[in-house]
Amino acid sequence: MIAANELKLFDQLKQPATAVQVAKTLSLDPEATERLLNALTSLEIVVKENGQYHLPPAAGSYLTTGGEHSMKQWIQLSSDLIPVWAQLSTFIKSGILIKSIMDMLGSDPHKMRAFTDAMHDKALKATWLIAREIPIGDAHSMLDVGGGPGTYALEWCKLHNHLKATVFDIAPVLEVTKNYIEAYGLQGRVDTKPGDFHKDDLGDSQYDLVLMANILHMYDADMSKSLVAKAVKAVKPGGRIVIHGFCTDEDQAGPLEDTLFSLNIGMLTEGGRAHPVQEKIDWLKSAGVTDIRHFRVQAIPTGVVTATRHEVQ
Repeated sequence: MIAANELKLFDQLKQPATAVQVAKTLSLDPEATERLLNALTSLEIVVKENGQYHLPPAAGSYLTTGGEHSMKQWIQLSSDLIPVWAQLSTFIKSGILIKSIMDMLGSDPHKMRAFTDAMHDKALKATWLIAREIPIGDAHSMLDVGGGPGTYALEWCKLHNHLKATVFDIAPVLEVTKNYIEAYGLQGRVDTKPGDFHKDDLGDSQYDLVLMANILHMYDADMSKSLVAKAVKAVKPGGRIVIHGFCTDEDQAGPLEDTLFSLNIGMLTEGGRAHPVQEKIDWLKSAGVTDIRHFRVQAIPTGVVTATRHEVQ
């Protein structure tokens, strides 16, 4: 899939085509192209009929350029991580990260854009599934902490016309966020706020809904607990906090996606991990919230923990 994505091969399979036709269009070796297409067929990603290959209709929106649910940038990000995984044994011996994820992005705006786009691709399904489980519509004001492209804020504002949202992130990322806001046509209801959530205040009882998605697994337990407390402070009494991210079960041996991610993020950060669910629940309890609920969604990541801030007596 990584090779096919890099070669833009999937774009050639919107309509049935032979391996020779695909190879000619993309300037590839015909025999090697046929081998790859046959492998993709075996993986049930591509369909082969009468010597021609094509994408199933459902796959096109995920694998082609401009697809409604395109995962192209996410697949590319997976490719970028292959050299890191190749050094897994080195990490196990030393316990020292292999390469900082921030170093991978560096100061290259193209890499930052690709990473942010990948986060958007990945988050779409999760936003819909979470919205089915949580009364997002009860909120009128939302803060998306470290929101990247602002996917959650944008999708939830699209669902609920009364909701207004602020996406909080570092300034370079917010330049990409603004593009997404314009693409959604939500300039009047979604805005941005630049800052560093490690240093800057997130507000005091300002928002009905505060979201922290794909953040806490980047940091150790102490830092994560501090960030949760800061986020809860920004929630109005009676408002809701939602934490979405990788989190293992208590024995830290499952679910599979979360344990593999925990291994991966250990090679990319200082102290990051898929924190156990109960650990996140304990952080919320110490921050002063009630009605804590944990559930999983069939998306990446799987884990969701949500709670309500105490009403002022």
